[in-house]
Amino acid sequence: MKKTILLLSFLLLGTASAFSHNIWDDFGTHVNKNNVRAFTKDLGGLIGSGTYTTGRVLGWGGFQIGPRGSMIFKMSKASGSTDAERSHTALGNRNDVGAVFYPWLQADIGLPFRIDGFIRASSFEGMTIAGGGLRWGITQPNEMLGSLQPMLVVAAHSASARDFSASHYNASLVISMKIKYFVPYIGGGVDYTTLHVNSVAATALSGRNEYAATARGTVGMNFKLPSYLDLSLAANYAHYGLGAEASLSVRF
Repeated sequence: MKKTILLLSFLLLGTASAFSHNIWDDFGTHVNKNNVRAFTKDLGGLIGSGTYTTGRVLGWGGFQIGPRGSMIFKMSKASGSTDAERSHTALGNRNDVGAVFYPWLQADIGLPFRIDGFIRASSFEGMTIAGGGLRWGITQPNEMLGSLQPMLVVAAHSASARDFSASHYNASLVISMKIKYFVPYIGGGVDYTTLHVNSVAATALSGRNEYAATARGTVGMNFKLPSYLDLSLAANYAHYGLGAEASLSVRF
């Protein structure tokens, strides 16, 4: 089963983009002064989601690896005085773009002092993201039913596409509760993103940096499955509105 999970991970990250339109390549054509800030906030929320999927630390010697995915149901509206301007996002018309999905492979390891380290990376539909971070259990883990586990998460990422690059920083506070068959968790944090615009059709934006901070909240559930499998499903809310996260990983 572990080999199957790893195989699915590489298939998802390595071949899916071959059969899909490179939506991030549309940035150079559609970005303008009205939508660049909204795009920066949406990108930050997308990158920052999925950094925690259990609400609890692994513990010293623990290890977890598997594919994860985040989705924006619809990109946020741009600024402007008309409906056409507000619907024109940096990737195209909101209705034409629809949902935006991004997958990656993440590996986590448990360290001393209730600290977990993680790294994540992916290249999909014209954008490459790599990064990692730390999770810290504020209190001593307790496996008794009904016990709460508060946790701090910090992460940093770098993203690049044909027409832009970005750096991303995130900090979140998460609280989970131990229940017999699953672990619910709720978290909130801030994503800070710096977007650098390369040479694009809107020449006034070429070489420009855009800075944006946006809040993001997450509510999810983690399920322990047979064969050391973990399944997590969550909804998040950020500048773009409603989004979703999911992960399936091997944990031991």
